[in-house]
Amino acid sequence: MTTTAPLDAARRPGAASDWPWTEALSVVSRVSGVMGLALDTAFRASLLPELPASRDRERARLLHAIAGELCAMHALRVRVTGALPAPPFVIVANHVSYLDPIALASLTPCTAIAKQEIGGWPIVGERARDLGVLLVDRQRPASGARVLRSALRALCHGVPVLNFPEGSTTRGEQVLPFRKGIFGLARIAGVPIVPAAITYDAPELCWAGDDTFVPHYLRFSSRRESSARITFGPPLGNHGGAADLAERARAVILDLLSL
Repeated sequence: MTTTAPLDAARRPGAASDWPWTEALSVVSRVSGVMGLALDTAFRASLLPELPASRDRERARLLHAIAGELCAMHALRVRVTGALPAPPFVIVANHVSYLDPIALASLTPCTAIAKQEIGGWPIVGERARDLGVLLVDRQRPASGARVLRSALRALCHGVPVLNFPEGSTTRGEQVLPFRKGIFGLARIAGVPIVPAAITYDAPELCWAGDDTFVPHYLRFSSRRESSARITFGPPLGNHGGAADLAERARAVILDLLSL
């Protein structure tokens, strides 16, 4: 009688010991891909036209393209419910991760408003500036005014603006009160406000509190695939004061998130 010896645990297909190698290869591949894409982004940004209107529109298209490439590179599937109106418009969304603007920008050409600290992140900061991301220092009113002027110019050139009015990330169990600046901007520009609710298929994709970027990104990039769900609410008219618009948009997002 012949018997077959059991496979050693280290050689068994799908054994736990296989996964560290799989994860490591995934991380190396994706980090290398990001580095290459960063160089490509810098080159493509250097070719953008100089005229402000054309530059704003082409930057928005480039941000859209790069976001789509990042989603594909990391196997981040973005599932969408609802629809966007014809541009220009302002998207306001809850904020749970640095992945949020990538997922949203993969759906439409746009520019985005982000915190000043992102400008200091390795690789990310310079490329964000190349892509026209508007970096705001919330401790300096003059910075906020400058960013809102730039966002207004983008809207006037037909470019949608993406904003996270909580001003900080959470783990998705709440939606913080909204800052009012972006809503006043939508009123001035006369464009609709589109509430958007974002969730992910795994709680560990949320990035908040004491999480630091690089360790979290390495964990994310080790995942075989991930999924984001974005639900767009009906566009809000820009009638009423900024505070009222902020409350209405937040209420819609809370409802979409069932919070």
